[in-house]
Amino acid sequence: MLKVYACIAEQHDHRLVLLAGIICILASVLAVLVARRASALRREQRPQWIALAGLASGLGIWSTHFIAMIAYEPQLPVGYDVPLTLLSIAAAVAMSGLAWWLELRTRRRSLSPLPALVLAAGIATMHYLGMAALRVQGHVLWDGQLVFASLAAGAALAWAALIAHRRLRRGSVATAALLFALAICGLHFIAMAAASILPDPRIAMPADAIRSDTLAILVGAGAFMLILVGGMYLWFDHRLALRRIAEQQRVTDFANAAIEGLAVIEGSRIVDVNAALRTLAGWPHAAVAPLAVTLPALADSQSLTQLIESGQTREMILRAGDGDMIDVEVTARPIAWRGRPHTVLVVTDIRARKEAEQRIHHLAYHDPLTGIANRSLFNTRVAEAAATRGPGDEIAVFCFDLDRFKSINDLYGHSVGDELLRHVANELKQVSTTGMLPARLGGDEFAMMCRMRELDMDAASIARRILARLNRPVTIGNQMLRISASLGIAMIPGDATEADVALRHADLALYRAKADGRGIFRFFEPAMDAMARDRAALEADLRRAIAEDSLHIDYQPLVGIEAGRVEGFEALVRWNHPERGLMMPDDFIPIAEDSGLIIELGEWVLRKACTDAARWDPPLKLSVNLSPAQFAYADICETVARALADAGLPPKRLELEITEGVFVQDAERGIAILSRLRETGVQIAMDDFGTGYSSLSYFRQFPFDKVKIDRSFIADMLHNGQARSIVEAIISLGRGLNLEVVAEGVETEEQLDQLRQQGCTQVQGYLISEPRPIGQFAGSVLSDPAWTAERRAQSRQA
Repeated sequence: MLKVYACIAEQHDHRLVLLAGIICILASVLAVLVARRASALRREQRPQWIALAGLASGLGIWSTHFIAMIAYEPQLPVGYDVPLTLLSIAAAVAMSGLAWWLELRTRRRSLSPLPALVLAAGIATMHYLGMAALRVQGHVLWDGQLVFASLAAGAALAWAALIAHRRLRRGSVATAALLFALAICGLHFIAMAAASILPDPRIAMPADAIRSDTLAILVGAGAFMLILVGGMYLWFDHRLALRRIAEQQRVTDFANAAIEGLAVIEGSRIVDVNAALRTLAGWPHAAVAPLAVTLPALADSQSLTQLIESGQTREMILRAGDGDMIDVEVTARPIAWRGRPHTVLVVTDIRARKEAEQRIHHLAYHDPLTGIANRSLFNTRVAEAAATRGPGDEIAVFCFDLDRFKSINDLYGHSVGDELLRHVANELKQVSTTGMLPARLGGDEFAMMCRMRELDMDAASIARRILARLNRPVTIGNQMLRISASLGIAMIPGDATEADVALRHADLALYRAKADGRGIFRFFEPAMDAMARDRAALEADLRRAIAEDSLHIDYQPLVGIEAGRVEGFEALVRWNHPERGLMMPDDFIPIAEDSGLIIELGEWVLRKACTDAARWDPPLKLSVNLSPAQFAYADICETVARALADAGLPPKRLELEITEGVFVQDAERGIAILSRLRETGVQIAMDDFGTGYSSLSYFRQFPFDKVKIDRSFIADMLHNGQARSIVEAIISLGRGLNLEVVAEGVETEEQLDQLRQQGCTQVQGYLISEPRPIGQFAGSVLSDPAWTAERRAQSRQA
């Protein structure tokens, strides 16, 4: 060690030694930086960087050696052989390049010494070739131990330098460069200490040897040019790298801004993804699952190729990191990325769309209020069942609704009505088993389809089971509702072979159940279809009769009990059917109400009656009945005003009779309309009081002019105490409210006497006169309104 120190301290120019060290360190830093840059590239991009690293290392080694050799002062003439000097340069560059090539193929955490041994061999080869190129007047003698020590020191320090380079931590460049410089300098100066020169004047200096001062200039200039060019190359590459990084970051930011997930595929491997896809798949930072796992539909390259060639979007399942299966749409496009062909996948999350489609599909085929099947789905399933049934298979179609549901809905409000419908649907779900499909067709109309071969009971047993659950009280809110249902049944193929026909037949059976008492079930019978056709034909005839003005009106007198005089007439519509003969209102008014013709019929009666009454002399009052439907679906105020104006009838002569149905449908609206009618000057009478949902609150809400006692109470009053009490109560109510009270259906003198005693103010009925055309009253009532017993007798005889 002392010999090495003495060699450096006593036999070298310290300034040149310092210069050699500086060049060595700069060259080492340049070599490590170049190697570091090469390690960040793909293998096909590394050759030029490995060559640059080898050139920097080799020339750094060579420059260090020869500057240090120039700094060596053996006190003898010194020169250098040109071929060996050039060979030493080539050896240093070649072996340094090989060492860096091996190093870049070595794993980062590896402790492999092979690259270090090659690098040390390159340093040693260059040094001892350089020493062999030395021309001096003397003989070079070598100390074998120091030669070995130089080789060991060079290998150890080179290994340490490469280990530092592999760690890639902050500061590892400086450490690796310093150790690399120490490896070069250490080997050189130990080797220099191993050499001693024995002067020999007999040895002549070759004429072609390069002088030390010339070599110094060439070495120094070459070394600094190398360092300058290498540094500039690194600087420009760094700038380009920064630009590439910035451009890549812009592309990444742009990709991450996309709502859709993006994935770059090389072959069948995912090489890059954007933030949207990473979030969708639930991958942690920098982790990416294989394509075959993420998108199983693209597990083989052929599937990916077909997707690219089709240019279309396909629905697939994406397997997320947590195992969730996500519905996605995938589009594939070929791109050139980083100079190589790749594929970009556009992955769109369609879960929200799928859920919306499912909701839309559910809404399209299910009732939004109850959640069970709607009419569309029910008809489709019945049609499918009818088309696919096997020999001997039967399908039962049930049609049912709630009895008097409309009254419940009107009395307690739509919220209670809706809750009741949900209750019915839940009951049907409880009844339903495999092979049964409950549905709500609309309003309070429900249906059920049963595949009988899948059930262990017959249709009648199913109907009883349904009615048993529905025909019992139910509490909704604070209301105890007593409900019942009526049910009709049609069988496929017994009653029909097509779904729509079966449902219509079940509906006809439902009407029969209602007509037979409600709360029961009936099977379809062919006669029901004939009745339905007859009803449809009658509806068509009625529509034509209204349009052709072929109806007529009979009038029934209203007689004041005290004065015994006719005070007015009630207009009663009649229809002389060309085939069926004379038809009473009870025969065709329900048809008119069900079909909506009641609006046209009611207006026709009102206009015709007003026109007739305008010609009466004396000017008696006219009483006309209005249907609740006219209040719900027509502007009755305008209709009445127009009828009065067209006929020229004073409003005070018109009396409009209504039923409590006007209030049941919409009490506030009914009262508002009646108030507007009252303002025109007409009078308002409550008809059929005591039946239906009659309530005393009606008289508190609206000041009627007259109340009429229903004929059913008059017929029973002489032999039924309850009926008589009701009649007395209504008359007393009228007297207390200062209302006229009219008794309908008076047919006997005993009834008339009883009503007179109780204080009834007005009567009508067959005792007075049956309804007749107004012309038949022209010679009696209209000329002399007095209506004595004799006159009544004459009228009845007539």
